Amino acid sequence: MIRGLYTAASGMMVHLSQQETIANNLSNSETTGFKFDLALQRAAAESEVVRISSQRRPKIIGTMALQTLTDSIYTNFTEGVNIETGRALDLAITGRGFFAVQTPQGVRYTRSGAFTLDAERFLVTEQGHRVLGMQGPLQLPAGDLKVLEGGQILIDGQFFAQLRLADFADLQALRKEGASLWAAEQEELAFTGAVRQGFLEGSNMQVAEEMSRMITALRLYESNQRVLQAQDQLTGKAVNEIGTL
Repeated sequence: MIRGLYTAASGMMVHLSQQETIANNLSNSETTGFKFDLALQRAAAESEVVRISSQRRPKIIGTMALQTLTDSIYTNFTEGVNIETGRALDLAITGRGFFAVQTPQGVRYTRSGAFTLDAERFLVTEQGHRVLGMQGPLQLPAGDLKVLEGGQILIDGQFFAQLRLADFADLQALRKEGASLWAAEQEELAFTGAVRQGFLEGSNMQVAEEMSRMITALRLYESNQRVLQAQDQLTGKAVNEIGTL
């Protein structure tokens, strides 16, 4: 009976983690360049199942997994829909790759290309982080701005700078830091995607699918809750009724 309590409780914790992940996805449905997460689960280590014979000699008859656990958070890096804005400073990446930006914590990476110019004409993100070129932060002079697919920046038709664009071998090793930023502890790889000027990449999350996942997780949570209550009642009977015989 005690095992049943732990099994049901572990199931509730797993589905609570799933709901928290889904809620974060839904709150970022309009966030530029957002990549949705999935909470993956796994069975805990299996325990031996022992049968006690009439001679009270224990015999192992198999194994059983008694709990489920949240294994990891998987990020889906499927490309979001490109939304045309017509703004010269809005940039979207098609294919693999990230923009590099300078933050107080060091270099970080983003798929959100909703850039603007600050008072000193540095190209910055919505949070004010400076966008990096191959030679450092990009301070753009006045003039007609054009960004080519390879990240080359032209001012009045003349080459000015090259965006620092990067890819990584293991995308799941990247760490989310909020505000569409990613931290990387691996070497940058050559950029193989393409930059589109005048576009923004939307979130790759589908609201209808996430709502369906949330309803499923809620129902499974409630099912485990009912099992937990039933196990608690059985335990109470064992203590208060069987124990008095």
